[in-house]
Amino acid sequence: MKRKYGSGNSHDRDIQALQIGGKEVNEVGFEIITQLQSAWSGLKVISLNGLCISGVSAEPCLPESRQVARAQIASLGLKCRELDLGRNLLENWHDVVDICFAMPELQTLKLKLKNLRPLAAEVDDHFTQLRELSLANMALPWDDALYLCVPERFPKLQTLSLAFNPLGIPPTSSTLSLPTLTLLDLTSCDITTLQPLLFLSRTPNLHTLILRSNPLTNLSTTTTATTTPITFPSLQTLDLTSTLLPSFPSLSPLPTTFPLLSSLQTLNTPLQTSHPSSRLLTIARLPTLTTLNNTPITARERLDGELYYQNLITNLLLSATTPAQEAQIHAEHPQWQYLCSQHGEPDSIIIKRRQRNDAQLPPANQISTTNGAPSSSPAAAAATRRKENDQEEEEHPRMCLAHHLTAFTIHTSPPLPPSTQTLTLPTLLTAYALKGLIGRLLSRPPLSLRLILETDEFDPVPVSKPADNDWSCSEESSSSAFDDDDDDGDGDDREGREINAGESHERKQKKKKTLWARREIEIVDSVRKVKDWVGGEREVRLRVEDRGMGGRREWDG
Repeated sequence: MKRKYGSGNSHDRDIQALQIGGKEVNEVGFEIITQLQSAWSGLKVISLNGLCISGVSAEPCLPESRQVARAQIASLGLKCRELDLGRNLLENWHDVVDICFAMPELQTLKLKLKNLRPLAAEVDDHFTQLRELSLANMALPWDDALYLCVPERFPKLQTLSLAFNPLGIPPTSSTLSLPTLTLLDLTSCDITTLQPLLFLSRTPNLHTLILRSNPLTNLSTTTTATTTPITFPSLQTLDLTSTLLPSFPSLSPLPTTFPLLSSLQTLNTPLQTSHPSSRLLTIARLPTLTTLNNTPITARERLDGELYYQNLITNLLLSATTPAQEAQIHAEHPQWQYLCSQHGEPDSIIIKRRQRNDAQLPPANQISTTNGAPSSSPAAAAATRRKENDQEEEEHPRMCLAHHLTAFTIHTSPPLPPSTQTLTLPTLLTAYALKGLIGRLLSRPPLSLRLILETDEFDPVPVSKPADNDWSCSEESSSSAFDDDDDDGDGDDREGREINAGESHERKQKKKKTLWARREIEIVDSVRKVKDWVGGEREVRLRVEDRGMGGRREWDG
């Protein structure tokens, strides 16, 4: 400590001339830095890496010497939070405990000590304050690491680094019961599959797993004992940088194994060089992903990736000639059903499936009849539907333009000049294209027009209640009329009351009547296709209105 951070006295430090680039350089003002560093009570981070420390005292084997050294370190009043003891000559955990005992606020401990003997049971209660522990490059197998990391020794441990340790062989006692552990670093641990890590699924709060620089080629978690994949229910961040994942099908188990996965890193892997659109394919395969390679995923990226991936699967399914090949494609691309539910099943797949189903049905002339009438069996009904579909397909195939043609009856409303025309246009046009054609037809600027689609559906319109004075006048007039007839006798009076009751009932029935108005939909300016508004209608009515944006000027198109 004195050799690295100073003794607190600037005069104890020899001022030596430094040679930098062949020139002599004098140190000026370093006395202040030395004084600040030598105030050991203010140090928050202490690094004693590579200082050949062999023990807490010159004679670590003597208990009296160790106790004196512990008292001397405790008298310094150290308040550091992070301590690095890597690349030293420590061989006994007692020395590590003696050093940490003098730092009650220590939260991070970094050890890189290959010669350290196993931890003894009598030192279990001296690491209760640690939150981060690094045991990198200590030649620890899984059994030693699991014996060391138990909640009795580290009840508050949140971050554990076991990097550069031989952890490729599964442990004999697979349990890591650290309920507070949130991050586990397994960089360069010779891990080829996830089989040695299956016991980590029982760690309840583990949300970050670092597997970079491992020869990892498979992400499956199924075992010989069970075919059900083991899941990591709380994991959210996975680092696969510099691994050997061969292709994109190797990412297929991730949605099942890590259902809450939101961040993934695949830099410097064969996935990045196997396909020019690797980012889009990775996004499409993992629906819960929000960050890829430290870059947030936008909504546009996800839409493009899913549509691109769906198109690739569609081409593979169209090239398949047997149901077995299609089943294999579905097994290699389990996201197909999800993509179809989000973006709809492609028309080409629907046509292929219908053609295959129709090919399996008997011809229509071979279907049995009963008493001259066609049979009502499922095969007969399917054959009838096939015949109707074939007739419709012959007239207007789904993939041809005629299938999407619709007759638009276009009429104008004031202040536009009166005009009524009928155009047959494809509904694959965008709203901008349709408005441009109508603007050219009427010699008006397209953006100055509003297109209102008049449907055949009606919506109820609330009827406003008449004013109270109108009702009172009507009642007074009717009552005066009946008063004039009261002189005729009781019979006339009873007849008047009956007439009055009939009119009141008729008035109530009129109040219960509801007015209906035709539903109108505006085709707004957008790149959406007109079929989103028209649907499958063959004839529609379209009203053109003036929006008042310079629409009175002539436009020659």
